[in-house]
This record gives sequence, C-alpha cells and structure tokens, in this order.
Amino acid sequence: MPENYARRESDEEMDTASVEAADGVASVVTEHRVSHVEGDTATEYETVETRRVPRRNRNLIVVVAAFAALALVVLLLIFWSRGKTASQEKAAAETAPAAEKAAPNEVVLSAEAVKAAGIEVEGVTQRPAVALMRVTGTVESNQQQTQEVTPLVGGRVERVYAALGDRVRAGAPLATLSSPQIAQLHAKLHEAETHLQLAERNLQRVQRSENRVAVLQAKAKLDEAEATLNRTRRLIDLGAGAGKDLVAAETAFKTAKAEYDFQSNISLNKEVAEARAEVETTRADISHIKDEMRALGAAGFEDDGQHRDTSLITLRAPASGAVSERLVNPGAGIEAGEHLFTIANLSTVWVVANVPEAQVALLHTGTPAEVRSAVLGSEAIAGRVTYIDPRLNEETRTARVRVDVSNPGERLKVGMFAEVGFQTATGAATGEELMVSSAAVQRIGDRTIVFVPKEGGENRYEARDVQLGGETDGYYRVLSGLQAGERVVTNGSFTLKTRLLRGELEEE
Repeated sequence: MPENYARRESDEEMDTASVEAADGVASVVTEHRVSHVEGDTATEYETVETRRVPRRNRNLIVVVAAFAALALVVLLLIFWSRGKTASQEKAAAETAPAAEKAAPNEVVLSAEAVKAAGIEVEGVTQRPAVALMRVTGTVESNQQQTQEVTPLVGGRVERVYAALGDRVRAGAPLATLSSPQIAQLHAKLHEAETHLQLAERNLQRVQRSENRVAVLQAKAKLDEAEATLNRTRRLIDLGAGAGKDLVAAETAFKTAKAEYDFQSNISLNKEVAEARAEVETTRADISHIKDEMRALGAAGFEDDGQHRDTSLITLRAPASGAVSERLVNPGAGIEAGEHLFTIANLSTVWVVANVPEAQVALLHTGTPAEVRSAVLGSEAIAGRVTYIDPRLNEETRTARVRVDVSNPGERLKVGMFAEVGFQTATGAATGEELMVSSAAVQRIGDRTIVFVPKEGGENRYEARDVQLGGETDGYYRVLSGLQAGERVVTNGSFTLKTRLLRGELEEE
C-alpha cells in the first residue's frame, strides 16, 4: 500500500463461536470480520478459525466418586474404633475388683473428692420428746410499752407538733396548751418569792447588834445589882450594914443575872429563830409551787413573767415510740385527764394465740414458741409464753395465750395474723426421740434421704430413705429409717446427692 495515500482505517471485528460435540471433543469455530478503509476504497476481510477443546465432565465425575469412597472408608474406621473401645471398657468393668464398683444406692468418692466436698459426719442424737402445736394468733402492741398522753390541767390547745405515725423520742414536745391554772400558779410563785425577800431582810435585821435593846437593859440591871451587892458587902465588913441588906442585894444580883442570861440566850435567839423559820417556810412554799408547775408541764420558773405568756405549758412525750393515736387539733378545749395522744413502742410486741381448751393444759408460763407470718417469709421469731388467760372465750372455746417476741425492724404490725407453734410434750413412753440435722436431709423426687457412711468401706456412702417429722431449731424428728448412734453426712450431703443422680443418669 503506497505511503503517500492518506489512510483512514476502521477495523471492526465480530467473533462468532459455534460448538460441535463429537466423541467427547468440543470444536470451537471463531469468525473474524475486518473492515479496512484507505482513501476512497473500502475493503472487507473475513477469516474463520476453528479450535478443538477436549471435554472434562467425565473426569470431574470420576474425581468426586473417588473422594466419596475415601470418606466412607474413614467413617467405617471411626465407628469400628469406638466399638472396640466400648467393648474393652465393658470388659474391664466386668473384670474390675468388686470394691471399686458402687451399688445402685451408693456413692463412692476418691480421697481427693471427699476433701474437696468437705464431707462432715454427725451422729443421730436423742433429746426429750416434744411436739410442735400450731395455732393461729394476732399481733398486738405491748401494753407495758404503750403510754397514753394526757394533760393534768384543763385549757385550750394552742399548737400540735406531732402527727399520726411520727416517731418521737422521750421528752419531745407534742402540743402546747394554754391553762388558767398555770397562770395562777405563776402568780403564787411570784408572791412567794416576794415574801421570801422580806423574810430574808427581817432575819438580817434581828441579827444586827443595834437592835438588841432587851439585852442591853438586862445588862444594865445586872451591873446595878452587882454594884449594890459589893457595896453591901463592904458595909457588912465595916460593921455598918445589916445581914438582911446583904441577902436582899444577893437576891437582886441573882435575879438580874438570870434576866440577862435569858435575854442573851433565849429572847434574841427566839427572834432570830422566828425570822429564820419564816425564810425557810417561804423557800419551801416556792419549791412546792415549782414542783407542782413542773408536774403540770409548766416551764420558765426563773422568768419574771413580764415578757411571756405564763399560762402556756408544753405537753411532752413520756417515752420513745411511734404516735399511734392523735385525738386533738389546735383550738380544741380540753379537760384535765383527757386522752390526747398514744405513744407505742413496737420494738417488742405481743402475739396472742387462740389455743383450744383441750390443749391449754399442755402449756405453761415459759413454754418455748415460734411465730411465723407472711411478712417474715420462711423466717421464724422465737418467743416464750408470758401469760395464759384463765378465762375461755365461750363462743370459740379457746384461751388467749400471750407470747412476747422481739420485733426487729418493726416488721410485725399491730393487727397482723400470725401462726404460733408451741413446743409441747409428745407423751412418748420413753420420753426421748431421735433427731437428725436438717443439713443431712436431701430430697430426690418423692424420696427423703440421708447419706450414711458404710462400715468397712472407705469413702462409701449409702443413700437411705427416712421418714421425718416436724423441724425444730434446725433438727428433724426421725420417725423411721435411722437408729440411735448411727452417723449421717451433714456438710457435703448435696455433693453426694449430685453424684448419685449422675450415676443414675449414666445407667439410663
């Protein structure tokens, strides 16, 4: 093709493939069509190419069949190996010593397993035979710890501080009252204090020396009588006096001396004693008035009453507890002794049980009891009988038996129903009964069992069926299945139960 021609080429290629199958060999025919343009001349070329490709489907089937056959052989080998192992284990078990095989109702543990389970053994004990008598009852407040709040004076309620259900401490204010009686007592107190001041001043006056007039007069008379007696004696000595004058002078001296002694020791002391008695009496009156006001709830004895309402008193809680009753509001008029509040201490409560008359004779003061209620769940509160009502309810033919119980957290509320169990004598001929720890008791379906160590067998335990009675203080009464002196597993009994169940499942 000349090089000086302007060329414009447009190559188009179209492939067409056809497959022809013959004798497992695939033929592939490919057509190529090319268009060539040079100048004004267009030329088309067409080529045909045929390729033969071998077919592989038959080979693929062969390979898959070979792999399937190999997998089947491997599975047959695995099943044959397991069957041989099981037969060997069975043969070994049949030829094993009898000491290492456990009976259907036994559990055998290794020393390491016993140590890991913490196996502990306890003997079956005997104790005085008791029975648990269960009756119904109700919760009541402890009347010995319940106090009613009543004022000792009448008046009007000014203010109330406590609401129903509030918890108060002893001495806490409950209400303020206005009482005319308290105002009168304040007036009497003020009068007595004024009288005391006057009595104290009088005592000071009589004790001062310038007020001793009677003593001074008696002393002057004594001095005069003494001088007369001395002068008469001198006249007698000189022979100028008569004997009767001496006697009269001595008598006058003795009289003056007695008068002086009387005035010194009696008259003045009497006046002072009277003034002191007046002071002491007034002080006693003041003390009595204050005691009366204190008893009535009044306060502010030291106040002169000029800047406060002397008629007010504060009603205070006599004990700690909860306000179970509030029967007054501000503005109400009340009388002395009227019931206004009730304070209940529920740290201990009474549970009053209704015991049929046929069973009352089994109880006495001090009989142990246990109280159960819905709010306690499975927990029981221990108590003792403190009172048995000597009168029966004629309608229900039951007696009220009171049980004192502690009430931590105040979970028992007044008015709740409760179940009371009394530990009473069973009337057994021997007076003794067998008891087993509740930790040793296990249940499997309908069975109740305990595990008893086998004699002569190390770490071998027998699961024995037992029949039990009621539970008291963590111990069950044994009705059948155990004898006195036998030992049972307590700690670790659940582990033995698990091993026993696992052995039964393996056998199945």
